[in-house]
Amino acid sequence: MLLTNSLRVLCFGDSLTAGYTQGGSLFHPYGIALKASLEKSLPSWDITTDIQGLGGDQAVSPPGSFFPRMDKLYTEVHPKTPYDWAVVLGGTNDLNQDRLPSDIFPALERVWAIPLSNNTKVLALTVTGCGACAPAVPERRADLNQRILGHREENYYAYDLHKAVPYWGMSEERRKEIWDDTLHFTVKGYDLIGKLLADRIVELAKQEERESPKEELVREELRKRRARQERIAVRERLERLEEGQLEL
Repeated sequence: MLLTNSLRVLCFGDSLTAGYTQGGSLFHPYGIALKASLEKSLPSWDITTDIQGLGGDQAVSPPGSFFPRMDKLYTEVHPKTPYDWAVVLGGTNDLNQDRLPSDIFPALERVWAIPLSNNTKVLALTVTGCGACAPAVPERRADLNQRILGHREENYYAYDLHKAVPYWGMSEERRKEIWDDTLHFTVKGYDLIGKLLADRIVELAKQEERESPKEELVREELRKRRARQERIAVRERLERLEEGQLEL
């Protein structure tokens, strides 16, 4: 079967995007399962993923490099072939460095703005849990995640990864399967995340297909309304000219 569509997905973030596991002796990015799941759901599509995970990196730049890394991808690496989707997971290391949500969230907005301004849809992920965080982290993480989920912008979507793969919200047996340590995931955990994100992207793509005809009808109706208003305005102006109320 001939490939009729293509889908380029950027997976962007820190060690959780890089797939850090087994103490760093193995890297198994969620992007592997994301690509496989997308190919299964969209068999006639050409799916490519670009995994850009940097261990220890922070959203707040500087000292982090989220912003310059994202900027380089769009200005130097892929200036002519931007991504269709950018999956962004950031803020974990910022929180662990005692940064506040009021500083982290604007930094994430700057990062999201780069793909959004290049016609790339953004899927922003909430910060996942941890088993041995500093006492202040859980409350700050909840605050940051609410900001991520509550953000509204064209082509911006959020996915609550914290809720989908909770650290404490599963049995101890299940946690051992999914979580490698108190912060990173096992191979099975990263594969689970990849599948969940693929399902969400496919869901959003199908939703867009359903809504596109409706949006076109709305745009057409707006065009007709503006045309009617312009015709009325012209007619009124001509009538006033004939009555001598306006000067040419």
